Amino acid sequence: FKNNKIILTFVALFVIFISYLLLPTFYNQPDISEKLKSELKSKFDLDFKFTQDIKYNFFPSPHFTTEESVIFKEKNKISDIRKLKIYISFNNFFSSNNIDIQDLVVENANFDLNRNNYNFFIQLLQKNFQDRKFTIKDSNIFFRNMDNEVLFISKILKTKYYYEPKELKNIFYTESEIFNIPFSMELFIKENKSKI
Repeated sequence: FKNNKIILTFVALFVIFISYLLLPTFYNQPDISEKLKSELKSKFDLDFKFTQDIKYNFFPSPHFTTEESVIFKEKNKISDIRKLKIYISFNNFFSSNNIDIQDLVVENANFDLNRNNYNFFIQLLQKNFQDRKFTIKDSNIFFRNMDNEVLFISKILKTKYYYEPKELKNIFYTESEIFNIPFSMELFIKENKSKI
């Protein structure tokens, strides 16, 4: 009888936990879309446009996914994204207003950079990454001239923005290819943001 009680208690706790993780599936689609856009704007200073519905998954950790989204910077389109994953914290799923973005993963994106926005990736390094990470995978950067002609293409294998607490600095690390030549690069900026 004691073993049955323990098993029933364990099963009940498991069902409650899974039910809690599934709460975001019942969020109103327009509300959650606006909330995520607002959070992304405040944390990364990027304007996102979602062209398709946002889907929720709780495995391996709670996150929203959407396909065919766009990044704008100062009303200019920077990137077309095939797949976007927005990981959220476990803190409070009882309301869509309590969503806290932890990590952002961009996959299969095309970034268009030119003379006006060439420092896009450097500017991102100046954001606060203490409680979050930003990852870009399997993407391309098209460097264009002012006539919108492609000068060259750089392939991003994996790029990651994160915070190193021991050294108190934001780090940008990338593994990329340019003209089919692989290279890796690491940039960092200290908390006082005086030098890259």
